[in-house]
Amino acid sequence: MRGGFGFLVFLLLTVSSSAEEESPIFVKAEVDKAVLTVGDRVEYRVSISHDPGIQILSQIAPPSSDIFEIKEAHDFSEKQGKRMIIGRRFMMTTYELGEFILEPVVIRYRTAQAEEKSIETNRLYLTVQSVDSSGAPKTDIRNVKGVMELKGGGGWLGVLFLLLIGGGGAFWWWRRRGHPREDAGAVPTVLSLEDEALAQLNRLFDSDLLRRGKVKEYFLALSEILRRYFEGRYEISAIESTTSEVLRDLKQKEIQKELREKIQEALDTADLVKFAKWKPAAPEILKVHQLAKTIIEEARPKVGV
Repeated sequence: MRGGFGFLVFLLLTVSSSAEEESPIFVKAEVDKAVLTVGDRVEYRVSISHDPGIQILSQIAPPSSDIFEIKEAHDFSEKQGKRMIIGRRFMMTTYELGEFILEPVVIRYRTAQAEEKSIETNRLYLTVQSVDSSGAPKTDIRNVKGVMELKGGGGWLGVLFLLLIGGGGAFWWWRRRGHPREDAGAVPTVLSLEDEALAQLNRLFDSDLLRRGKVKEYFLALSEILRRYFEGRYEISAIESTTSEVLRDLKQKEIQKELREKIQEALDTADLVKFAKWKPAAPEILKVHQLAKTIIEEARPKVGV
């Protein structure tokens, strides 16, 4: 970061530096930014300044995992005169919009007189936005790694359009060959949840959304297909829930960790496109489409189980 660490503290503290030096222990919480965009990283630090006779008894816990995803965590310690400065840094991100509070962290300690006491940090406030007020994407979104930003969008859309035409033709031929036209009086087949969701994904992929550059609308529809399937398959509320809430409810259903990780990858990607205005390249779109189909196949109830 430029010009040193430069933390911003968002609770007015009336404790002067001289008062801090006189106190046997002093704690504070800091963040390096108060306003960030979806998927952006924020550094959160809790520090403890104490006399040599003070013994720290508790660990510094990370913020709530239901809202923030911890990317990195590092302990630090240094000596300033006779005092010790210890603490922990968290590099974290969130994919949810809104106003959030980082509640005070309670630190337990033992005095030189063997008395056990506690002290808590200040409360912090964070605002998570999708874009700035002008409607342009933030320039400091750094969580997307390994994917290059698109430069001019016409080329990859043309390639994807050709893939769509070829895939749509092959799918039509397969349907005509393996599924001949039904008689007028035939009883329609009732599809399972899985087959219906897969058919919806195929119809979405065969639509003209991607050809028209409607990437956001495409991922909105893909996310809704998955969420509706989760509601029917696992009997949870998914349409109106955040991604973290969906993952929390799925975890309670004792779904295998590998499947939950695939679900998180698909929903997180959709959230990035929806909220952070990230435009994935054609290979990434194809990858997520196939991932969604894999999720449904793996979630399909096993025969005889």
